[in-house]
Amino acid sequence: MFKRSTWILLGLAVAALLGYFLFDNFQQLRQQQQAERARLFHFAPDTIARIELRQQQEGEPEEILLERAPQEGSRWRIIRPIQSAALDFPVEQLLNTFSRLTPQITLEGATDLAAFGLDQPRHQIALFPQEGDPYRLDIGNDNFDSSGFYARPAGGEVVLLASAQKGSLLPSLLALRDKTLLRFETAAVKSLQVQLAEADPEVVRLQRQEDTWQILEPRALPADDLNVDRLLNTLSRLQAVEFPAETKAELAPYGLEKPSAQLTVELKDGKTLRVALGSEKDGQVYVITSEHPAVAALLTSTADILRSDFEELRDHRLARLNPNQVGQVILESQGEQLTLNPLPQEKGSLELRWDNPERPGQPVNLSSLFSSLNAARAKEFVPETDPDAQKALAEPDLKLTFEPKTEDGRDPLTLSLTSAGLRAYVRSSYQPDIAVIDLSTFNSVETEVNRLLESGAESSAGS
Repeated sequence: MFKRSTWILLGLAVAALLGYFLFDNFQQLRQQQQAERARLFHFAPDTIARIELRQQQEGEPEEILLERAPQEGSRWRIIRPIQSAALDFPVEQLLNTFSRLTPQITLEGATDLAAFGLDQPRHQIALFPQEGDPYRLDIGNDNFDSSGFYARPAGGEVVLLASAQKGSLLPSLLALRDKTLLRFETAAVKSLQVQLAEADPEVVRLQRQEDTWQILEPRALPADDLNVDRLLNTLSRLQAVEFPAETKAELAPYGLEKPSAQLTVELKDGKTLRVALGSEKDGQVYVITSEHPAVAALLTSTADILRSDFEELRDHRLARLNPNQVGQVILESQGEQLTLNPLPQEKGSLELRWDNPERPGQPVNLSSLFSSLNAARAKEFVPETDPDAQKALAEPDLKLTFEPKTEDGRDPLTLSLTSAGLRAYVRSSYQPDIAVIDLSTFNSVETEVNRLLESGAESSAGS
């Protein structure tokens, strides 16, 4: 049993703790109210319907006017000096910063506005709410150590504001405008054409075929899906870094009268989009598109992706092997031959095993061989008539045949591989040209094939 005095002490302790929390909350509320009262302006950013920014640039006045567009979901648009969609982030950042402006110092009674650069302010901001009078702010000089800048609300006192807020209050036209030059969904693309002025061949035309891409011109070839997708992804969200000219009235100064590259995208709905690249200057390449009225500039790294040539767009893979679609594998090397057939997949297992007739009951795993072949890439291609390649492949070191399952309807894939000095050649029924591959890739495939053949030979000898 607690004594009465103990209960009293506990009650006092609880009361003191409660009082502390109440007092602390009161202090925080009071500080928030004081900070609220200290702000220069009191409004909610989403009530602003129009923004005017005026500034002197090298003696020339510049005015930027932005308005909300109710028909576009209240998104912001630039009305002057150009007509353009605006980026939401810098506009909302401006509004939020403006609504929270709190003076570090208020210079009450200051009348010499010239001393603060406010007699003819270089920057003026006016925010127009949907109803009521606008909120106006003149911005003058920085203070002596540039830690702040002087400003004056319309009809108010001169104040010193933190320099960190200045950048958000004074975004440039380039920072405010939407720099998107093209916008489309890559899945909606039906065909693509790339024309390079200094390439051979000059024109590459590609078409989507189900879930892959195929080169149609200059000749029918499988395309490199990864590189085509990279090109389309770059095009689909093409962004400018600058706008040297707001119209396409003069193209010659930008090398766009005779473009270095032209790209044409045909969408499934019949719409056609066009892009032309011009000359390069200071790490940027000039560009125009069918969807934007201005001459823009791209980073050279972006332009390099758009200037993908025939060799970059053609598929450099030797094979596209899906083990589940293969009905039979025939391996040949140095007069030895081994035929492997897929076994029914065990329940709950993701691994496919293959039956070796020479070793019944001892299934073979071909995952390493499939992985090596699917990962192999040609360093270059030489024509079928290349004398060195023809001589080397007259009696190939390896011949691999992959028969598709009967119901698949695909043609068999045949690979003939051989090494000649420091080079290795591959003739593939998947490619019309002869591929040159790394010698290390050839050695890896040869080692795996010979391992399988030796296993079969040992089994035959034992029986």
